[in-house]
Amino acid sequence: WKKGDDKPLSEHFSTKEFSCQCSNDDCIDQMAEEDLINKLEEIRVEIAQPLKISSGFRCAKHQQELRASGHETAVGKSTHELGQAADITAPIPIDDLVTSAAKRFQAIGIAKTWLHCDLRGPQIRRWTYK
Repeated sequence: WKKGDDKPLSEHFSTKEFSCQCSNDDCIDQMAEEDLINKLEEIRVEIAQPLKISSGFRCAKHQQELRASGHETAVGKSTHELGQAADITAPIPIDDLVTSAAKRFQAIGIAKTWLHCDLRGPQIRRWTYK
């Protein structure tokens, strides 16, 4: 899809929520893998609360800007750049969100108020953010 589109991806999510948050004029084409959307939809249904996508797809320029500004990001190409990751928040305790996400994702980064979930596998990966 194109940046700025607001088309449904699932019952609870749209393309707008997963679009890159950069201000780069050449950031047009956006993506999110269907498996990512489906797993996030399952979490949303299980917790019966809104699930906010705080960061979905990121273009390479936006990823570089985040690195340069000191954000903890992956070395090399990010799973966000591949449409295989999302950072999420929900109005439930973070431990409950981790429990729900762990049923679906092998790779989960845990912060105080949000999670990074991505499609990497098959081994379980857990890490924390400062």
